[in-house]
Amino acid sequence: MGVGASCSCEDSQKIHEEMQDKVVDAPRAAKDSAEEVVESVKEIAEKVEEAAKEIFEAVADKVAEVAQAAGAKDAHVAATGEEKVAPIAEAIEEKAAEVAKAAEAEVAPVVEAAQEKAAEVAEAAQEKAADVQQGVVAAGKEGAEAVSATMDAALAAVTGVMIVEFLAEKSEVKRVDFKTKKLGFEIAMSGGGCCGPAGLAKVAVKKVAKRGQAETLGVKSGWQLKSINGTEVTGLKPSQKLLE
Repeated sequence: MGVGASCSCEDSQKIHEEMQDKVVDAPRAAKDSAEEVVESVKEIAEKVEEAAKEIFEAVADKVAEVAQAAGAKDAHVAATGEEKVAPIAEAIEEKAAEVAKAAEAEVAPVVEAAQEKAAEVAEAAQEKAADVQQGVVAAGKEGAEAVSATMDAALAAVTGVMIVEFLAEKSEVKRVDFKTKKLGFEIAMSGGGCCGPAGLAKVAVKKVAKRGQAETLGVKSGWQLKSINGTEVTGLKPSQKLLE
């Protein structure tokens, strides 16, 4: 029984740690991806600006070559060509800057959405980890209780001992092993009743016989019956039958 509960706790801890690792990695991976996108956009913008400058320089060089070939006579034409090329190059550079800025503006919402999604995934993972842990712990507890009840029933069948679990003061569970059928206490329904709130009535010890087995074993009047030989107490008549 103890080993089963221990394994359940260890499994719960392992699952919880694995989920925690995923919770930490999810937003980190999303952030890294977003930063990679931003860097890519910046690189594209820089390449566009460099291309614009190269175009400008190539056009300017071509104009200079034409001017040199034409001689002083056509120097005015060459100068005029350079003046016409300059605005074109500037326009290209401005357009490149606009493209880069627009690209960053487009990427920003994507990055923000990715970060928000990562946060949602992390929160959902944390909730799931908590649910899994609670489920494992609850399953372990139920399994341990079932094993305990089975062992009580087997022990009672073999030895003839009457094993009764009571809920004493402050709902503390008290196990009492009766050696003979002369238990030394009487039971009745306690709480609820005809005029009390529904669902509150419980099978409880009504009277403890003087110098009887129950008194010797410390049973007190008012204690509620929880189980008899591993069988859960569900009503007065079933309890009386189990105590026979």
